Amino acid sequence: MGLLRTESWPGNPAAPRAIDRRPGTFRAYVPHRLAGWHPLLPADVAAFVADAERQLVATASVLAPDSAAVSMFFWAESLGSSRIEGVTPQARRVVHALIAEASPSPPRRRGHVGEAIGNIEATAKALRILAQPAALTVELLCDAHRVLMNSSPNPGLGGALKTTQNWIGGNDWHPLDGDFVPPPPDECRPLMEDLVAYLRTGDHSPVMQAVAAHAQFETIHPFGDGNGRAGRALLYAALKHRCASEGFMPPVSLALSQNRGAYLRSLAAYQSYIGAPDDVRRSAAAIPLAEVVSTAVNQSCDAASSYAVAISRLQDRWRERVGQRTGRSAALAAVNLLASQPSLTPEILASESGFSPRRCADALRRLTEAGITRSRRVGPRLRAYDADRIFEMYDVMSSTMGDPHSARQLLGQIAGVPFLPTNDSDDFSGAVESVDLGAQWERCPLRVRSTGRRCGLEAGHRGHCRAIPQRRHPPRTR
Repeated sequence: MGLLRTESWPGNPAAPRAIDRRPGTFRAYVPHRLAGWHPLLPADVAAFVADAERQLVATASVLAPDSAAVSMFFWAESLGSSRIEGVTPQARRVVHALIAEASPSPPRRRGHVGEAIGNIEATAKALRILAQPAALTVELLCDAHRVLMNSSPNPGLGGALKTTQNWIGGNDWHPLDGDFVPPPPDECRPLMEDLVAYLRTGDHSPVMQAVAAHAQFETIHPFGDGNGRAGRALLYAALKHRCASEGFMPPVSLALSQNRGAYLRSLAAYQSYIGAPDDVRRSAAAIPLAEVVSTAVNQSCDAASSYAVAISRLQDRWRERVGQRTGRSAALAAVNLLASQPSLTPEILASESGFSPRRCADALRRLTEAGITRSRRVGPRLRAYDADRIFEMYDVMSSTMGDPHSARQLLGQIAGVPFLPTNDSDDFSGAVESVDLGAQWERCPLRVRSTGRRCGLEAGHRGHCRAIPQRRHPPRTR
């Protein structure tokens, strides 16, 4: 939101083609400062934003910060943010990599898994620095970005404000044909100082402050790489600081990743305003992003609530399977821990429960015999015990954002306690007796991971989703 500044490009002699080596001029976008801006929203948009805030506060208050599912929500946030950038490792691989890093001989981070772990660490760093906004500085934001980039292909770009012009779209050699050219480097530091000063205040509502800060950060594009993930970590931390400081925070970026096109278009709308800083059109340019973020908040709250209840029901069934005991039990301790740590080793269980590693190893083998966990090799001389049902629930949550009917049905099937979906309830409070889902064939609502096409198998099937073209009839029964 601001003005276009004409800049000269000297040319790039390293470009392979003559057309890419040419000099020229381009127009960089310089946004207005956030200080003193008071966005004016229509009544319906203001009500929608306020409703999202209320739902976020209410959902956060349901679970304590140490609740079993909190860690998975946090990982889901970071994995969803990475997904928007095309980094899509499986949750299981990320959890296994985290376990391997805690071993005496941690492997080197590589590929998408390493980048996702860097995003998890950067989001945790952002949460810590936003917890004390009065002490927030540009240097602290740079530290969070440095953590993000430690696992990226370009770690040298971490933590340093840009000194050369960057751009989005076009090609890698010049900004002359870029889709969006952010402010020149000399504007970066003053704009970041203004952003930090804005985050220290509470002038706007929680969602609007998070929206404005996120959009401004993405518009400044202060770093050479990783701006999208760093900006969403800032969005997540700002929302948690204002709405969920004492509770858990739903994975908002996971919902944004399900509506990536609308999210990117809303950012482009924010970056399209040219005019005075107090013009009403400046507020209008921020409305699409406010609506997209508010929608993502609502969807993530619905999904997190259903997921948390399903996890609780699943753990109840597991406790019955291993047997309720009057004293302390390593097996029960493992069941309680699996929701937040769905892949365990005897050493992790021992450090969390206080039992000896040998007793924890016996307990995990017992859970495997009971069909609760499955042993897998995750590194040289390192095995972990996976709760496959937890990972399946995560996949359902990440695939059904915005479709609470399918989420409740699929989560209920995994938990072994099917529920009838209700239109007037956002949780599992409408639990009923088990329903025979085979009485009427229903198509799986998930999409095939490799192609993005709708699955052609029956709802609740086992194994990976598969695309079966034009499947419109019940599958054969054997």
